[in-house]
Amino acid sequence: MLNQMSYNLEIKIAGKHVTLKRLSKDKYFNYQVKNAPSPASKGQSEHTRENFLKSILRARKRVFDIIACNVNTIPDLHGEIQRPKFWTLTFAENVTDMETANEEFTKFNKRLSWYLYGVRKNVLKYICIPEFQKRGAIHFHILYFNLPYIKQDKFQKIWGKGFTFVKGVSKKEDIMDFASYVAKYINKENSKGEDNYSIYLDKDMLNKKRYFCSRGLNKPEIYKLDIDNELYKSILAMLKDFHSFNGSYAHEFIGSVDIDAYEIEDIRVKESIVSVVNTVFSIMKGAYDRQVKIKFKDVCKYLLPDTFYAIEKVRNKLWKKFQFIEVPVDEIELGKLGWL
Repeated sequence: MLNQMSYNLEIKIAGKHVTLKRLSKDKYFNYQVKNAPSPASKGQSEHTRENFLKSILRARKRVFDIIACNVNTIPDLHGEIQRPKFWTLTFAENVTDMETANEEFTKFNKRLSWYLYGVRKNVLKYICIPEFQKRGAIHFHILYFNLPYIKQDKFQKIWGKGFTFVKGVSKKEDIMDFASYVAKYINKENSKGEDNYSIYLDKDMLNKKRYFCSRGLNKPEIYKLDIDNELYKSILAMLKDFHSFNGSYAHEFIGSVDIDAYEIEDIRVKESIVSVVNTVFSIMKGAYDRQVKIKFKDVCKYLLPDTFYAIEKVRNKLWKKFQFIEVPVDEIELGKLGWL
C-alpha cells in the first residue's frame, strides 16, 4: 500500500460489511510525539485493568471482521460451501496449561481431518476462543467455517479428552448470530461470571491474544486515504442505499470521528469502492512516487564554505528530479466508478 504522509478516511471491507471512518483532523503515518514518555513494560502500566478491557473491545472487533470475511466463503476439501458450526471442547481432566491444551487441540484437528478426508494434516478453517475458569480449567469455543456435518457422538469420540457441545444458529447466513456466539466469550467475565482480568493476571496472560485462527483465512481490506470533503460526500451518496448504522465519537488527538456502516451484497458495488480507492491512489502516486530521498552524504558535499549557497544547490538539484503530475478531473473515468 502507498505510504502517504497522512489520511483522513479509513475504509474497511469485511465480507458484505463496509465501514467508513471519517476523521476531522488528518492523522499522520509514522508520527512521533516529541519528548514523549517511554512506554511502560508489558503488564507494568498503572492502568492494566483498563488496558485489558480495551484489548477485549479490540479483540471483539477483530473477531467480528474475521467472521464476516469467512462465513459461507471457504469451501471444504471437496469444494462445497458448508454452513458454519459452533463447537465447545472441554477437558475431563483439569488441564490448566495453555501450551498443553493447544497441542491437544492441534492434534484433534488433524485427527478430525483424517476422519473426514483421509489426509494427515489439518484442512479445517476456524476461529477459536479459549475460556479460562477460576479453578484453572480450559475450554475451547470454536467456529468452524468449512466443517461438514458430523454426528455429535463421533465428534466427541475423536476429541477424546472430555465433553463436546454443538450450538445451532437459528437464522441462516446471519453473521451477527455467528459473531455474537463467538465474541461473548471475549468479555470482562467468563461464562460463569468470574472476573477474566484476575484470571488472566494469575496466569500471566494479560498480553496474550484472546483468540487464535487457522491459517489461510480471509482478512478485511483496509484502505487509508487523504481526500477532500466533496469526494467524501460523493462516496456517501454512492453507498446511501446500503446504509445500516452511523455514529460518532470524540478523540483527544484526532478530533471527532464519524462512522458509517453499510451492508452490501452486490459485489459490483464493492468493486466500485475499490475502484475509487485505486483511482485516488493513482492520483496521489503521481505526486508521491517521484520524491527523492535526501542522503546526508549528498548534503555534506555543499556545506562548505557557505551554508546558504549549499542549501540552494541541494534544493535546485532535488527540484529537477521532483515534479508533481497534475491529473485533470475530466480525465478520470467516472463512469467506471459508478458515479454517472
